[in-house]
Amino acid sequence: MVVSWLELKEFSVTPDRGTYLPGEKVRLTINAESTTAGSTHLEIQTFRGLEFISKQSNPWNLQIGHNQIEIPFQPQGNDPAGYGVQVILFDGNTGKPISTCETAFDILPDWTVFPRYGFVCDFSPSRSNIEETIETLNRFHINGLQFYDWQFRHDTLIPPQDDFSDPLGRPLSLKITKALIASAHRFGMKAMPYLAIYAASAAFWKSHPDWDLYDQNHALIPFGDDFLGIMNPVAQGPWSTHLLEECQKVLTQLPFDGLHIDQYGDPKTGFDELGQPVDLPKAFVDFVTAAVKQHPQAPVLFNAVGNWPIESLAKAPTAFNYIEIWPPKTTYSDVADIVRNARQLSGEKPVVIALYLPANRPINNRLADAIIFSAGGTRIELGENGRLLSDPYFPKHEPIDAGFSEILRRQLELIIRFEEWISPLIKESALPKMQLPEGIQPFFRKTVQGFSLSLVNLGHAGILNWTENHPQPEIKRGFTIEVSLDEPIESIWLVSADRDSLSPEPVEFQALANAVTIEVPSLEIWDVLLFVKKKA
Repeated sequence: MVVSWLELKEFSVTPDRGTYLPGEKVRLTINAESTTAGSTHLEIQTFRGLEFISKQSNPWNLQIGHNQIEIPFQPQGNDPAGYGVQVILFDGNTGKPISTCETAFDILPDWTVFPRYGFVCDFSPSRSNIEETIETLNRFHINGLQFYDWQFRHDTLIPPQDDFSDPLGRPLSLKITKALIASAHRFGMKAMPYLAIYAASAAFWKSHPDWDLYDQNHALIPFGDDFLGIMNPVAQGPWSTHLLEECQKVLTQLPFDGLHIDQYGDPKTGFDELGQPVDLPKAFVDFVTAAVKQHPQAPVLFNAVGNWPIESLAKAPTAFNYIEIWPPKTTYSDVADIVRNARQLSGEKPVVIALYLPANRPINNRLADAIIFSAGGTRIELGENGRLLSDPYFPKHEPIDAGFSEILRRQLELIIRFEEWISPLIKESALPKMQLPEGIQPFFRKTVQGFSLSLVNLGHAGILNWTENHPQPEIKRGFTIEVSLDEPIESIWLVSADRDSLSPEPVEFQALANAVTIEVPSLEIWDVLLFVKKKA
């Protein structure tokens, strides 16, 4: 809002790290692009979820052009917690508010307990925007980065020299990879190198027939046209031993922080060179177990492509579940079920979903995010210069416009600020008895302070496919819901990324016997109701 003489082209606030460890100082950078100069002052309000924490005031004499100021903040306590920040700029002469901006940050013991996973995939020698790229991703509070296709060969991960070409002929540079890792670390992000569990270059594959995986006809299994070949990943076999040695070299010679292991979804069955069947799910788990034993301080991830074989991988010692969703699981409800199932099977480990949607379908992307976040997961979605991950080959990422980008940022800040209510840190609870309009998918959690109820608008019938281009569901306006609760409620607040501010709004409700009725003003895509229990 602009209500004074000052004209701003930009007014924003961003923390200096993707996440913070207990005891670390937070530095908030406030930027203002002004077309006029004058005297102002800032008011910085900090919240922990719904709770007001502190307020700071700082004078700020703005100049024409770009202005920047850094505000320190020292969180108290060591518990995992999410914080919200609202910055108000006031006219220094009249005291009237000129503009506001918001952000969020959190304190975590480790990034893997609430992963916000992004990606980089450009390691070309000519790259010059490294710091700018990571700084852009920091605006979205990314705390882990997948380094996709950074390696020399699938069977020889570290290149023989700094400048090299990958199997597709792309010019790459190990120097650039190291610079991206260093920049990520400066912003509090962890760097995870990509590798494939059973892929080798065609030359390596053809020269090691006794290491390869075979189909039921005892034929070798290619991937692509003379591009890669599928190796036998059985535990303690020659390929598995070789790949573990390559992982050892990577984590010894480069400052990566863990391992991101991929598969291709097929084959799901295979045989060794003697014709004996290979249990691929067991081989995957055995490899993860061996990698974790080899690198106990480094998180290891494994991609469950098409949610396969999640029953095995959920029990593996991965840092969190990483799942690519593909048809036939095409409804948004399917996505919720996949997240919930992985959490249940793995003892409530976080879930990161890879789900590829084009940038020209912002409604699909927003609904997918709302469902994933509400079910207790997150999504690998943003990377290279804030672009959208829209294809399983990561370099095919797509640009998004400023409005869509802002919505994605607010969605992430919602689950960060209120992470003690609705994030992967909080286990989903069984739904209580409730009455609500058709087409709304609810998600319920019991928290220390009360309860949270996420509401996702899936339209009239509630059956939409994320794979199909569809319009925005009709906004539901002025409706009532009734929720059975076993504890008395003091207040109810509504928070939403669909509004201009993440500030909670009080909601009218009526207490009944063991239930409350709530008047919800509107539901566009995703709202969250926070029920505060009465204090004893």
